Amino acid sequence: MSLKVNDHVIPDWAIERQAEALFENVARGMPGKPREVVQMAALDLARDRLVDQALMAQESKRRKYEVDPVEVSKGVKQWLRQNGGKKGLEKGRHPIIKSQEDLRREITSQIQFNRLLEEESKCEPVTEEEARKYYDSRPDLFTAESMVTASHILKKGSSEEELEAARDEIMVLRARIEGGEDFSELARSESDDPQNDGNLGAFGKGRMVPPFEKAVFALEPGQMSEPVLTQFGWHLILLHERTEPQVTPFEEVSDQVAEYLLERRKDKVFDEFLDSLKKQAEITEVSGM
Repeated sequence: MSLKVNDHVIPDWAIERQAEALFENVARGMPGKPREVVQMAALDLARDRLVDQALMAQESKRRKYEVDPVEVSKGVKQWLRQNGGKKGLEKGRHPIIKSQEDLRREITSQIQFNRLLEEESKCEPVTEEEARKYYDSRPDLFTAESMVTASHILKKGSSEEELEAARDEIMVLRARIEGGEDFSELARSESDDPQNDGNLGAFGKGRMVPPFEKAVFALEPGQMSEPVLTQFGWHLILLHERTEPQVTPFEEVSDQVAEYLLERRKDKVFDEFLDSLKKQAEITEVSGM
């Protein structure tokens, strides 16, 4: 079903092509949903976007924005560089742009849209007080997670007998280390995961399987664990270093916070402007186009 936005018709094929282009992004936001449900969501999003574009194009035309041909040519060259050149254009991968004429028209529209966006998203700047309030309300965004650096020795096993034998080997290795032998040397010569002498580097929570994570985060630097059973087998873990959570000072992120809040404010202002255009517009479904 096509859409008519005031005097402009959006054909059904354009909606379908736009939906195809949006499908993967929509699917990523709807994990596990049936394909048919994702397709319907992509179609709805495609309709909304194309209606917005039509309204913006009509408003830009009403305001009679002048566009410099040199600016359009630069935009065309940039688009071609990013999309496989003229061959990419000829292959017709874009849902709307199928020719040089389409491309120039699209670039011209985009330049006009940007001017409209700039005009209709003007708003008050974000104050330091507002930025500070947001910073204080979201400490999770500005706190570096606790990190550990550790090494391990692994003895694999799958059956009950293999796991029992693996645990016995781990206990022997633990005794050798307590007796003065070097952990990394034994990891290199005895471990079933000898890469980097067993050194796992730095990692935070959520990176390792739960039994391993629980054990390593319970250790103190320089401490070796008791044998730890995971789905991979039996481990010995040596904690090298722990970095506690650290909050980034407001002074270091104040500019980024203010910029983020300003962009959100601009988006809200422009969305309200688009809503006003929709309320004034006549948007209907039409068939046979």
